[in-house]
Amino acid sequence: MKRIFTCLLLVMLTCRLSAQVTISFQPALSGQTLDGLTFVQLVSSSATAQNGELKITVNDAGGANVVTIQVPQVTIHPGVTTLNKGILANSRMHFGESAATALLSQTGRFPEGEYEYCYELSVTGYKPGSPEIYENCFQYMLQPTTPLLLVDPYDGAEICSQRPNFSWQPPMPAQGDMRYRIVVVPVKPKQDPAEALANNKPVINTANLRQFNLIYPVEAPDLQKEQTYAWQVSAHSGKTMITQSEIWTFTIHCEDSIPGSPESSYRELKADGDKNFYIAAGTLRFSFQNDYKEARLDYTIVDLADPGKVIKKLPRINMQHGLNKVNLPLSRMGSFVAGNQYLLKVKNSANQELTLRFVYQEK
Repeated sequence: MKRIFTCLLLVMLTCRLSAQVTISFQPALSGQTLDGLTFVQLVSSSATAQNGELKITVNDAGGANVVTIQVPQVTIHPGVTTLNKGILANSRMHFGESAATALLSQTGRFPEGEYEYCYELSVTGYKPGSPEIYENCFQYMLQPTTPLLLVDPYDGAEICSQRPNFSWQPPMPAQGDMRYRIVVVPVKPKQDPAEALANNKPVINTANLRQFNLIYPVEAPDLQKEQTYAWQVSAHSGKTMITQSEIWTFTIHCEDSIPGSPESSYRELKADGDKNFYIAAGTLRFSFQNDYKEARLDYTIVDLADPGKVIKKLPRINMQHGLNKVNLPLSRMGSFVAGNQYLLKVKNSANQELTLRFVYQEK
């Protein structure tokens, strides 16, 4: 019996001593930059910490070496170990002969192309001179990315709505699990917008958004008149931030807007648009000059909360020669939401696009 127990103990010790290390890396998230190569996870089943060396090799699609990094000392803890980004400063780095090497060495970014990312971990064994080798390679096609762009409210806008909606354009290519966070904060006089985002209490701080817009949250307080606000959107995959937009500002200001109630109040359409919002109380009144022949007016209305949504079944309007004054009965159409912001686009007979931003209100 004692002999059997001893054999079992030896088997158990052997299992513990031959603990496995799994190497995990996500090139779609971290394979675009040199620093990103350190975002690797070493998952150890050992009950104790181990020491080792890590070799990172990146080759292009033709097999030419782009870069090789030798990290001389890595401590692998039980469970998940992540590397410090500053570990590259103490590592040996060799740039290869690939065509991608020149851009990488100058900018720290990999150009568009297909790459193979290989990680080789040499763990110091329990017996001297017998390191355990763990290796894993990942292939990925890097595509050019577009930035995350804010859409509305546009930078420097003066808007009337105290509960505006927000929209943005996602970065491309987008990851399937990508989520968005939007932060809106008030900006104090003479305060930098970036400083306001870092220090001021947010009016809106909403995360885990799948869509590319945010309808003003019901629980958020109304924005204050004559107050400037800064806003920014960031894209995340899990706990990792992929990218973030620029910081834009807007101000709640309605003094320059023309009420839509008087019959004589018409907002003139302009080719360069208008920074202010016309308040359309049931009826949208606008005017424009037509120096050409009579024709059917080519126009559309877009909901700025959802730029891909175009209002349908707009009434037919005949464009006359000279000054045109149009009364558009929005309240009869049933497609407009009180407090929402819209954009009117009109093409005159010279094929010139005229625009007008307005806020719809019930009579």
